[in-house]
Amino acid sequence: MEMMGLTFLKWVQEQRTPMGEDLFLRLTVAGEGFWLLAILGTLFWAFGARWAYRPGLALVAGDLVTSVVKNIFCIPRPWVRDPEVLPVRAAMRGAFGYSFPSGHASSSALLWGGIAAAVRRWWVWILVLAWIAVTGLSRVYLGVHTLVDVSASWLLAFPVVWGATWAVGWAESHPAQRWKVLVGAILFAGAGGLFMYLRPVPEDAWPTFGRDTYRAVAAMLGFLAAWHVERTWIRFDPARLGGYRILAVVAGVLVLSLMMTHLRPMLAPWLGENGAMYAAAVAGPFWIFVVWPWLLQGLATPARP
Repeated sequence: MEMMGLTFLKWVQEQRTPMGEDLFLRLTVAGEGFWLLAILGTLFWAFGARWAYRPGLALVAGDLVTSVVKNIFCIPRPWVRDPEVLPVRAAMRGAFGYSFPSGHASSSALLWGGIAAAVRRWWVWILVLAWIAVTGLSRVYLGVHTLVDVSASWLLAFPVVWGATWAVGWAESHPAQRWKVLVGAILFAGAGGLFMYLRPVPEDAWPTFGRDTYRAVAAMLGFLAAWHVERTWIRFDPARLGGYRILAVVAGVLVLSLMMTHLRPMLAPWLGENGAMYAAAVAGPFWIFVVWPWLLQGLATPARP
């Protein structure tokens, strides 16, 4: 099956055009870190907890699952397995680590699947599934993943979305027992980190082997901590911002962009490259769910008695 995937990839590269490459390069960034967090933050700052925590938990839990599976199978990128595969060079910037499953396709399916599960409208599911398909197929068109990589990502994403949706829904229905969901998720994250710690390093492993899993663990723990802090002490309600809601989204995304660009280089001299990466992974959820909502309280109208 994998050989068929590489053969199909070589057929696709023969059909590529400059216009198609430009289009899919623009589409594929939807599965990258900044855009994923920007969408998640926009959902929370504009619409509130229900729309954000379901896709948020799906995203961080699925990211961990994807990274663990990558480091179990350790399948190299298509052009490493077959030199005749020629990816679009600009797409290789975001194509690091192992190939199976696709991180971009997985992240897109996790985030947008979580959004559709939160909205619960059939027409939203149709739009979401179409977007998930486009994002995943962009990775094949650009030559950085096979159909097997992308299909595996979709198969992994949907049970994670279902589990995250159920877990957040249960926590909302039983707020006094939310700690059970948090503890279970922390144990899940810890199991992923422990697995990678105990996993023997393959002889031909990448120099950064395992870092993506530890980053995913840090991101998930940061999300869980932010969720607990926000729901316990802040309880952000975007409706109370009134006309400032749009300003909150624009300013929040702008600061998030600056964080994603500059935070790791700023922290690296003190924490090292790995430490800075893990700290930045925690900082994203805290900005979205804790710091910015807390600062926005000064613009909110008082809650009605």
